[in-house]
Amino acid sequence: MKKPQQAIVMSLAYLERFHMDIEICFIPKLLMHRSMISFTMVCLFVSMSVLWGIVLGSEFPIKEEVKAVPSTNKMISLEEAIHRVVEKNPELQSTRDQVDAAAGIVRQSKLYPNPVLELLADQMPTTEIGMNQSQNLVSVTQPIITGGKRRLGITVSERSKEKNELELDAVLLNVIADTKKAFYKTIGNQEELGIARETEKIANGIYKSEKLRFEAGEVAITNVLRAEVELSKARNFVSTAEGSLQNSIKELQTVMGVPEETINGVTGKLLTRPVELSLHDLVLQMENNQPLLKASKKNIEIAETQLKLEKRQVIPDINVSAGYQRLTAEDVDTVKVGITIPAPFFNRNQGNIQKSKAISRKTKNENLSVYNDLLFQLQRNINSYNVERRRVIEFGDKILPKAKESLELIRKGYKEGEFNYIDLLDAQRTWAETRISYIESLKNLNQFIAEIERLAVTKIGGR
Repeated sequence: MKKPQQAIVMSLAYLERFHMDIEICFIPKLLMHRSMISFTMVCLFVSMSVLWGIVLGSEFPIKEEVKAVPSTNKMISLEEAIHRVVEKNPELQSTRDQVDAAAGIVRQSKLYPNPVLELLADQMPTTEIGMNQSQNLVSVTQPIITGGKRRLGITVSERSKEKNELELDAVLLNVIADTKKAFYKTIGNQEELGIARETEKIANGIYKSEKLRFEAGEVAITNVLRAEVELSKARNFVSTAEGSLQNSIKELQTVMGVPEETINGVTGKLLTRPVELSLHDLVLQMENNQPLLKASKKNIEIAETQLKLEKRQVIPDINVSAGYQRLTAEDVDTVKVGITIPAPFFNRNQGNIQKSKAISRKTKNENLSVYNDLLFQLQRNINSYNVERRRVIEFGDKILPKAKESLELIRKGYKEGEFNYIDLLDAQRTWAETRISYIESLKNLNQFIAEIERLAVTKIGGR
């Protein structure tokens, strides 16, 4: 509680805040005048009200705005994560900027060359500065692009823009696949953390039970020590699982492009009943839909069009000029018309034609290389998917049910004295390790699905 003097000072400050101009030093004198008693009583009442509020901790009449504290318990779904990555991912934003730059190149390629305006005063005598005795010329020269070179240049820029748009689609597929893989990893780590905490709870219960039995003289101290060791292992397991979960969340935030936001976890489930995939169908979908493959084919079109353009460069462009010339000395007005045509005697663009031919061959080889690499990645991921699919089915249909049944039987037998403490620990450890292995297989399976969806540009069902 504050001292009375401090409370009075705060009360007077509050009165001054409401523009009550009271001189504190004159308060005793004012009390001597009966005409001011009512006013003084009002002031004292307000002062005591404020003092009473200070003592009891109530609010002042003028309240300060209290800012709401944002909730930190933020969980996101896969749809929300994909929506955020489309908006915030910097790699995706950079590729969009590249598409905008390509659109600018297309716009520039469609513009005609600017005319050249010439103003000339010729044969001006040195004895008289001015244009009275000179030959004055005003002319305009317009370059004319021949041989269809302008049209071919526009075609090259338009196809380059289309290639950039396909590359944007490829980057979008990549970041969505990376988001899905990070998301599935986070879901798996959340489930592993749940298993770790459940294991810690069971280990703590066993430790307390063995401690009570030791105090009752039913078991040796070694049982308590082993239970304590298992409890410490379970706690370490929880710490490791928490660290893995935080790392996977940070990875997801980085892929999304929001590394500074607070995300406590994700919502959703991993695929547990995987479908059988057809390699032939997925290869066809990849050949028809994969933007990297389309972009590689677009590169071939660009190179072939560029080769045509380089061959057309042999045809010279024409400069057409027209103007008016005033011969001041002769007092004659004349018209000037001209055409300028470069003669391609030496430079017939041989070097650029050779370069374009080599680039055309290079793009065809690159297209084959891209196709082979994509096909290899697809086959590898499908093979890995099939392996994990068999493991997941085996875990779900046989291993997990039998491990759970074995644990329940040993727990029941342990309570009835049929099994010892070591049997219970082994069963509990086997059950936890089996579930962790199952979660790891599910994480791998779902990540393979995300990669196959990226490569074949398709959606795999079964969720």
